[in-house]
Amino acid sequence: MPLRFVALLAATTALVLGCAFPASAGELQQTDRTLLTRLKQHTLWAVPSSRLAADRATNRRVRAVAVRIADDQARLDVALRAVADRLAVTLPGEPTDAERAWAGEIAADSGDAFDRAYVNRLRAEYGTLFALASDVRAGTRDDDVRAFAQTAVDTTLGHLTLLESTGLAETTSLLVSATEDDTLGGGDFALAAVFVAFAAVVTFGLLRLLGTPGRTAPRTRR
Repeated sequence: MPLRFVALLAATTALVLGCAFPASAGELQQTDRTLLTRLKQHTLWAVPSSRLAADRATNRRVRAVAVRIADDQARLDVALRAVADRLAVTLPGEPTDAERAWAGEIAADSGDAFDRAYVNRLRAEYGTLFALASDVRAGTRDDDVRAFAQTAVDTTLGHLTLLESTGLAETTSLLVSATEDDTLGGGDFALAAVFVAFAAVVTFGLLRLLGTPGRTAPRTRR
């Protein structure tokens, strides 16, 4: 085997092992930070909106669900702040602009329209948070974040079930458009370029191996 291919194979192996075995078991990932930030922003608007729904909803089931969601979300926020403090993650003090707009829309409605706006706005965001928490639960390298993400998965799934139990959930309420955090950025394209380059290197090495001298020549007829 040519020496240059051995070197190429070693470099390729190092890249693969580097991807498969991250630098440190407790290293905080960007998705971990995103989950903590998004859940805090959600709490900052979902709890006040749920307290409002507990008072103003015309549907008795919606009022009961709103009380449960507000209490659960407040308890989750205690665990959230504990994890954020340990990891020195600064949590936001305001919800997103979109969430403020949603809270305003809910508060501006009344009667059945209020009930439906509350149920479907929260259901849409809980669908997004459930997917994010599940992703972090599967991929985080921090044990505390993994435990918290599991709690977040259970809580968001439970709240989705509660909201759907009102009978007011619309089939399209989970079909939300991508937010700024969900779109591809420069870092995503850079990572894609790295993988393309990696694939090119591996392909080149294989081609050189197959095309190197010293292989048994095919027999020719006499």
